[in-house]
Amino acid sequence: MSLTVWCWVFDTQLHNQYTLPYSAQSPISKKVRDFNTLDDIWEEIHEIAKSDHKYSIGQQLYYLVPLFANHGYIINDEYYTLINEYHYITEYHIPLGKTLDETDAHKLSMFNIIKTEMALALKHKAEKNGNSKS
Repeated sequence: MSLTVWCWVFDTQLHNQYTLPYSAQSPISKKVRDFNTLDDIWEEIHEIAKSDHKYSIGQQLYYLVPLFANHGYIINDEYYTLINEYHYITEYHIPLGKTLDETDAHKLSMFNIIKTEMALALKHKAEKNGNSKS
């Protein structure tokens, strides 16, 4: 979800540079490795997530995933639907549920990710465009 938010903010067009199976350099180990299945891509993503970094996971993935995989292999339409739903709920003050106990915990978790990554991605975009507020 974090990567999807960054792609949404920066209106990233998906590319087809890599078609399974292929070989590419790992951004973490710097070694060329084979990517034969989606599991291999997710394994590399987990290595990125485990690495020591000073940026959000969304920003890390936004800049590193294109070095070894197509975004389309890991982003699905459900994520974009959740981002749109998040905007409807926050912009129009529509409740997620009648009570907190009745609210979908998974959706709350995803909305938290969207809120956090959206703020960071918009700030980064403003800084890249020379509109920093600092």
